Amino acid sequence: MLRSIRGATTVSNNDASKILEATGELINHIIRENALDISQITSIIFTCTKDLDKAYPAVSARKLGIIHAALICAQEMYVEGSLAMCIRLTISAEMDISQEEVKHIYLRGAKGLRPDITGASGSDFSVAIDGPSGVGKSTVAKHCAKELGFLYIDTGAIYRTFAYYCMESGIDITDQSQVDKIADTASIEVKFVNDRQIVYCKGIDVTGKIRSQLVADNTSKISTIASVRKRLVAMQQEFAKSQNVVMDGRDIGTVVLKDSPLKIYLDASAKIRAKRRSDELESMGQKADYQMILKEVIDRDHRDMNREIDPLKKAEDAVLIICDNLSASEVSAAICAIARKRMTLKRG
Repeated sequence: MLRSIRGATTVSNNDASKILEATGELINHIIRENALDISQITSIIFTCTKDLDKAYPAVSARKLGIIHAALICAQEMYVEGSLAMCIRLTISAEMDISQEEVKHIYLRGAKGLRPDITGASGSDFSVAIDGPSGVGKSTVAKHCAKELGFLYIDTGAIYRTFAYYCMESGIDITDQSQVDKIADTASIEVKFVNDRQIVYCKGIDVTGKIRSQLVADNTSKISTIASVRKRLVAMQQEFAKSQNVVMDGRDIGTVVLKDSPLKIYLDASAKIRAKRRSDELESMGQKADYQMILKEVIDRDHRDMNREIDPLKKAEDAVLIICDNLSASEVSAAICAIARKRMTLKRG
């Protein structure tokens, strides 16, 4: 049966090679994620925002060997507040699955495409969630992003990827001069597939590999280095410029998104957080020493709260939520209720 697959991506500037590279990457992701053969594709409709005119994105399809499908290119109607430098496509393909099983793909932050669809006042509403290690920020942020229809940005994963890069490259993270030399050139990248953040180190997907305790410990140490923070903060801020996001970390409300209309600070006791971390590691098949993890949680809190650059602290205008006796669902529901109220006020 004929099914429709949607996709979108962005480019950094109006350059022919970048347009074709990004479009080819998007098509390849769609083919891979949906287990498509190019012979199943019957047509592709491409649209570009008006700021892209250096190449027809359909050229990339032909280069991939899609020669029998009908290809159409059009300029997308401009809507105030919509995402800039964006390429969208709709693939029609013969597939033996239901439309609900189709996987739509959004890369390079191309999620908040149109303000009338996202429901916020333009694509610039953000939810900034801060708090200490193990408080459940990522779980809550993911729930909120899904409920609100926003893009979830896991900033911790970005820092972990940088730490992983250093570990894989034999760089001594205690030697700041070594880290400074590679801060701007380290091969790390973030992409979004079906609203899922994927991180790459040297072109390899390391999303699962960065979750070890060793990487977590090294991440806390490397996140105090100014050159690292400069690069990664800029990367995070770029994601929030053109789409509605939920972002969690330790300095989101105080540094990264200091003008965010909604800042949240989550907190819980060290014992509760150590137990959650222990359970998480065991669920991943890894051994967990609770007492050692508790000591690491306390030590990490001290490092994060006392580092010279952008220490962990509650923003003055952040909403404090104590999570000891609350489930992730309860915390998420509270945040979403506040977000919807503030979005309504913002639109008004």
